[in-house]
Amino acid sequence: MPEIGNGVAQIAIASPPFTNQPDGSTLDKKDYLSFIRRVFREVLRVLMPDGTLVSINTDLRDHARYNRGDTQFDSLLWQKHCAIRCVAESIGFRCVDTKIWAKSLNRNVYRHMFAYIQFFRKASASGRSSLRGRVTGAFAPDVWLLEGGTYRRDLRGHVFRDAVHPEIVKRCLDQFTSRGDLAISPFAGSGTILSVAQLMGRRCVGYEINSSLKPLIKESIKTPEHFSAYAKLLGTGAAP
Repeated sequence: MPEIGNGVAQIAIASPPFTNQPDGSTLDKKDYLSFIRRVFREVLRVLMPDGTLVSINTDLRDHARYNRGDTQFDSLLWQKHCAIRCVAESIGFRCVDTKIWAKSLNRNVYRHMFAYIQFFRKASASGRSSLRGRVTGAFAPDVWLLEGGTYRRDLRGHVFRDAVHPEIVKRCLDQFTSRGDLAISPFAGSGTILSVAQLMGRRCVGYEINSSLKPLIKESIKTPEHFSAYAKLLGTGAAP
């Protein structure tokens, strides 16, 4: 993020990818967490002293191939959200709140139907150590039941199945930013964060290493009406 100055962004919303390699079929956890560390260091640099990092993570079934052949991990759960929290706190963030995103109430033995939404502030920031003294509206519940809204298909027919739900972005922007503030999307994915920020009158800068997603991101940015259903959900009009 060299083009962004120090301490100028109000919020960063991050949903780290499954792997640190574009279209990677598996991951090496040590390399992956090193990648997250490098990205979060830049996020720490560009955030204002009272800025917020939002990290959205779903835990995974562990495999030996994720751990460089160590078979003791095979078939166990990798608490990815804990590992990423440790990375964030080791570089100067502190976790000040956590919420649960319930993606569905239907049970599925093959995948987790919930994710953790963690909120971080710079450890050097003054003021409250928790967000709970100033929360309002839809942000307040500890569990957010938000079904659907994560499946995207671009004009080429390319499918992106695990987008951030737009209502999560809306609640975070409502809670922590005002119109004109700068939001960072370090893992742009399908472009949901960029699109919702545009619809809500925030500036936003996004990054994505998977070049195959760029057409979808461009569609999201250039034609927010593509998010017409989301715009209705968000209660917003067209982009200003």
